[in-house]
Parts: sequence; structure tokens; C-alpha cells
Amino acid sequence: MRLGLSLATLAASCAVAVSATASEQRCFPDNFLFGSATAAYQVEGGWNDTGRTPSIWDDFCRERPGKQCANVADDFVHRYKSDIQLMADTGLSSFRFSVSWSRVMTWDSETKHMKPNPAGIAFYHDVIDELRRKNIVPIVTLYHWDLPSALHKELEPQGWLNSDIKEHFVEYAELMFREYGSKVDYWSTFNEPWTSSYKGYGSGAEAPGLSHSKKNSYIAAHNVLRSHGYAVQKFRALKNEDVIHSGARIGIVLNVDYAYPLNASDPSDVAAAERKMHFGLGWFLTPIVSGDYPVVMRERAGENLPTFTPEDEVVVKDSYDLFMLNHYSSKAVVDCKSPLSTVKCSDQSLGWEADLGIDESRLPEGARPSSTDRDGNRLCTWFTGYPKGYLETIRWTHKQNPKAEILLTENGWCGNETIANEDQLWYYQTYLEQVHRAITEENIPIIGYTAWSFVDNYEWGSFKPRFGLYYVNFTSMTGSKESWTPRSTDLERIPRIAATWYASLAKSKCMDRLPETVSLEEVALVADDTRVSESMLSSNLLFCGVMAPIAIASVFAISLLRRRSASRSTTGTQAEVTPLLH
Repeated sequence: MRLGLSLATLAASCAVAVSATASEQRCFPDNFLFGSATAAYQVEGGWNDTGRTPSIWDDFCRERPGKQCANVADDFVHRYKSDIQLMADTGLSSFRFSVSWSRVMTWDSETKHMKPNPAGIAFYHDVIDELRRKNIVPIVTLYHWDLPSALHKELEPQGWLNSDIKEHFVEYAELMFREYGSKVDYWSTFNEPWTSSYKGYGSGAEAPGLSHSKKNSYIAAHNVLRSHGYAVQKFRALKNEDVIHSGARIGIVLNVDYAYPLNASDPSDVAAAERKMHFGLGWFLTPIVSGDYPVVMRERAGENLPTFTPEDEVVVKDSYDLFMLNHYSSKAVVDCKSPLSTVKCSDQSLGWEADLGIDESRLPEGARPSSTDRDGNRLCTWFTGYPKGYLETIRWTHKQNPKAEILLTENGWCGNETIANEDQLWYYQTYLEQVHRAITEENIPIIGYTAWSFVDNYEWGSFKPRFGLYYVNFTSMTGSKESWTPRSTDLERIPRIAATWYASLAKSKCMDRLPETVSLEEVALVADDTRVSESMLSSNLLFCGVMAPIAIASVFAISLLRRRSASRSTTGTQAEVTPLLH
């Protein structure tokens, strides 16, 4: 039987840590937002409830062999009240979620436009009202990759390749602003447009799965930026009319993996790393700051990169009230022409990847890859844990406009089914340490941090990667392309040790400073057949004032769950069973 760390082990390690140094508190500002996030298609389920119609992700997951679908997902559409109560119990001060465009609007074949769907609109009123009752700040994202299928199929060119999509998006945004504008403080137009533009229209890895084009990802991104700019223009007009409350703010959620040069002394590597930052984050950040794309993108993409009209340039420039930033990973890069490159430039996909022209397959020294599945396979091959890269990403963003406040909108560990996931705990502790440094040592105006994700959810084709603060006990039907109805006892939420630690931080706003290093040799740490990793005991990782009650609570909770599980089957697909519950 394996129940993770024994209580005696924890006590011994805490004794060593506490005796090594006197603790001193590191606190965040009193109004700092500690939140968590989800997205509509990833958690809601209810794929045809409340009048919802299909999105491009409903179509994509059904059409592609090997892809799972999110027909039920976490069943948030039916369990939002209990989930929001759990957020309140966790001490969250904010919750970021997205609206499903195809839930609040449906296609009108006569007008060739989307029209309001009252039942879907009412659902999000209920969610927002429940959050506000629990004193949780809603952070609303309008678009998290789930374009209504009708706007892909009915428009020619399709979806984001069509310049008319801007009109459709602004109509949708205005409806949302008018419905919820009096009670939402933070808005984001788009989530990670790099991902949906490149992977959806360049590599074809994600919906709608288009590829083999030098231009398509640039065209999609250009129409996203235009749609964003005009939606912000509408937001500000409605704010002046008091439709949207005076304190509300809007931005666009951007993402990037921080790029380090493989050899900091090699000008080619340094140029490759900086180019990656401009092609990743700068692709969208530079236009909203300056009105045009980064110079290096203009130079390398040439005529394939669209040009803003004078009117569009004015609208896109300064179309933000604050920066919103997602970050997960860091890479060590070289130019694809370098003798050290592991990829050939000629093998890179047409368009964005070929124009960028780098090899980013290496990790910075000391970086941690994601958790593995039961067969030892990495669950997120794109993912690395490297705390220093978070601060570097924040600095790079801050440099683009030092006056702009920053809301950190996603950050989290790609894990597996394990509840006592030490790597996830390490990730949050070390990454939040970087956030604290940015605020207190470098005076970067960060106003909040958002953990991804609140619960395990659908990770764009699969339920195997587990990012949740709360483990979800998925069933054998999870991911099915068929319709099914979960039982009330299915999809149970169980706190991981990181959830309990994060809850304590969210409530206290402070972290205890502990010794810089505690070597494994200082204590014999063996729990059953599992040796505690050095990650639990170094780099300010073992916050014993919090970890002791976490471990005690976890052990007893797991024991209870095991007894409860014995009376019913909770096994599903291979990645859907928690080893700790065996």
C-alpha cells in the first residue's frame, strides 16, 4: 500500500527545515488576486444543453481518430454551484472562465449572423451571480478557441481566415458587454491567439485543423487582432455610456515559452532566442502596443504577413487596459541553420514555423519535464518547469510598457493522476516565488496570479494530462464521442496537496521563507518504497507550516476515499484512475 509521505517523514523533514533558519514572511499585497481558471469547452460539458450548438472543437474531436471529446468533461454546466463553493472554500479571490460563443448565440440562416440564445445567456448570468455572492471576482474570456461551427462552415473563406469575422465577433462581444458589463471587472477578448492561429491554421494540430499554407496562420492572427481591437473600441464606447461599469478593464490573454540562447556567448543563439520572443509574444503584443508587427517578423515573413490599414492600426494600437499573460515553459534554442540544430530548416512547417527558423527542442539546464503516464511517457512533451523563465517572461512583457499592470492569467503543472504530486507543489511554490520577487524586488505591477487549472479537465484531445488543483475522478465514458449522462457520484473533486497549499496562500497572502537548501543526507526520508525527491526539500520548497496539515489531511482523506472506493468501481481509461486510490 502506498499513501505517499508518512507523517513521521514529514515531521522529520519539517524539523530539519525549521531548525535551519528562522522563518520570515513574504507577503503579497492585500488586494492581490489569487485565482484559478478553466475554459468553456474544457470543463462545461452539456454539449447540447441550454440550446448550445456545436463548435469547431466538437467537430474536430469527432473527425480525428484518437481524439477524445468533451461532451460531459467536468459537467460544470450542472455543477457550477458546488464548484464555486469549492472555490470559496479554497480562498480564491478570482475565477477566470470563458464563455462558449455557441452557447450564448446560434446561427440564423436568414440573416447569416449569429443571434442571442436566452437559455445560454442565462447560464452565465447564474455563474457570474454565484461568483459575486461568494466574493469571487469574475475574469471573463470571450474566446477560448471554440468558434461556432456555423462561422467556420458558412463563411468563405472559413472562420478566422475571413475578414468579415470581425463583424461577427464584435456583435458577439457587444452582446456579452451589454448582458454582463455591470458585474464583470475583468474581460479578455481572446485566449492565447498564438495557439489557435498557428496550431489551428498553420500546423493543423488543433481545430479546425488547417495546414500546408505559408499565409493562413498570419491571416487568422491578423483577423483576431482586428476583432480584438474593434471589440475593445466597442467596450470603451459602452463604458462611456455606463452600460459597462466604470471600474471594468479589458485586455487580451497572450502566451509564450521563454527562450534562452543555448549558448549565451553565441550571437546566432542570442538572435534566435530573441526572435522566438517576438514571433511568440510579440506577434500579438507589439501590435496592441505600437500598431504594427515586430520588425523581425516583417523582415522574415515578408508579404505573407498582412498589413494593417490606417484605420485598423489606430484601433489596434493601445487596445488594452492591462497586460494578461499565460506562461508554462522555457526552452533553450538555436537557429535551425546551426550545426547544433537537431532539426532541418527544410523540415519545418510552412509559414510561421519556417519563418521563425529555430530549434527549440532542448531544455534549460535544471528544467523539469512534465509528469509521466503509467507507461513512463511524458504527458506534455511541450512542457517544462523552469521557475527562472517565469520571471524572465514577466520582465520581457513588462519592458514593452513599464506602466501597464500585469494580470497573470494561467500557470500550472502538467501532471498525472497522482494526488500527492510533489512536482505540482514544487511548481506552484517556486513559480509564485518568482512572482513575489517581481513585485517586491523589481516593482513590476502584477495584480494577480491565476492557477491553471481549478480542476482536471479536457486538454484539447485528451483527458490524460492533469493540471487540476483538484483531481477529478473521471469515468470509463469520459472522452467518449457519444452522448452520456454522468451519475451524481461520478466526477468527484478531490484536493491535491498543491490545492491545500495554494488555499493557505490565497487566504493568508503570505509565504514563509525557509532555508535555501536542505540536503537529502540530513534526514532519512523513505515512505514505503518511495524516496522523497530533492525537489520537496530544496529551493524554498518545503513550507512546513502549511505542509504538515496538508500531509495529515491528505493521508486521512485518501484513507477515507480508499474505503469509499472499495464499494464501487472508479476505474476508467488507463489515465483515469488515481494510483493513490488503489
